[in-house]
Amino acid sequence: MAEKVDPEEKKEMKNEKMDLKNSAFSDAVYKELSRINGRINQMNKPAVISKLKHLKLNTEGTCEVLKKRLKTYYKKQKLSSAQILAAANLLPFYVIVDFEATCQEVNAPDYPHEIIEFPAVLVNTELQKIVDHFQAYCQPVVNPTLSPFCKQLTGIEQEQVDAADLFPKVLNDFEAWLRKNNLGTKYKYAIVTDGPWDMGRFLYGQCKISGIPYPQFAKKWINIRKTFSNFYKSKRFCLRLMLEHLELEFEGRPHCGLDDATNIARILLRMINDGASVQFNERIHLSRHDQSDKTVVPILPSEQNVTFATVKHQRNLRNYNKEIFQDSDEEEMGDAG
Repeated sequence: MAEKVDPEEKKEMKNEKMDLKNSAFSDAVYKELSRINGRINQMNKPAVISKLKHLKLNTEGTCEVLKKRLKTYYKKQKLSSAQILAAANLLPFYVIVDFEATCQEVNAPDYPHEIIEFPAVLVNTELQKIVDHFQAYCQPVVNPTLSPFCKQLTGIEQEQVDAADLFPKVLNDFEAWLRKNNLGTKYKYAIVTDGPWDMGRFLYGQCKISGIPYPQFAKKWINIRKTFSNFYKSKRFCLRLMLEHLELEFEGRPHCGLDDATNIARILLRMINDGASVQFNERIHLSRHDQSDKTVVPILPSEQNVTFATVKHQRNLRNYNKEIFQDSDEEEMGDAG
């Protein structure tokens, strides 16, 4: 009996044949791009800005960002003229989420953070703009009285959370908003966060407090800090520093969840315009028998469509879990929002 060929493997084999067919032609194109990139690398910032202005391209950002923008422009031009299609690793829609949660000025290690603001911003990739948003406040139950520090940090008043719905109702409203925008049905989408904590810590912890299952839509997401760092070859930056790297000003009030999500969306849109690939890069694994047992792990490019069971056999979970919750990201974690 002939061995059944996996559809993805069949597709990959077909692509490899096409690559071989076009290799002689494409090699010349990529060699030319390599020479162009080399020349761009030798340019100083004024020279890069001058070239970008000549091409009528955006000139905001650090020298590294501007060089990346110029390289992307030439790559698109050369591949297009050679009739080589560059894969656009983008989804039709992105939903940026940035929770605000209860907190103290100094949080104990086991402090039960409760979500008090549930904001989301919807980005349409084709239109390259924000097309909708969702915002709701949530009433905390473990610590119903907000600390003075929390109120000052987030700008959320006690009266707002006292009048708000409990988290399960807000979560239902959010999922209804996703359905209203045909997300997950007609259109594919991805959740985007600023770090691993919104999904892996705040949402996970809130679901435990509320006694509800962890939602399916949040089992994998895009940590924009990683995507930004990988694309621009920079350090792992917080929201403020990512904006600075792009020479953008923060718009709104820091630690207002909706304003934070909107600024993350601005970063995402600039990255898309600069030619970034924006794919899932983190997921949460919940124990089948006990949802209190969870692990947050990175998603590697080769694992975009691979089950966690397969991934688990390929790596050491302990090391990857340490990678998620360490380095400079943790500096921004002290305020829970």
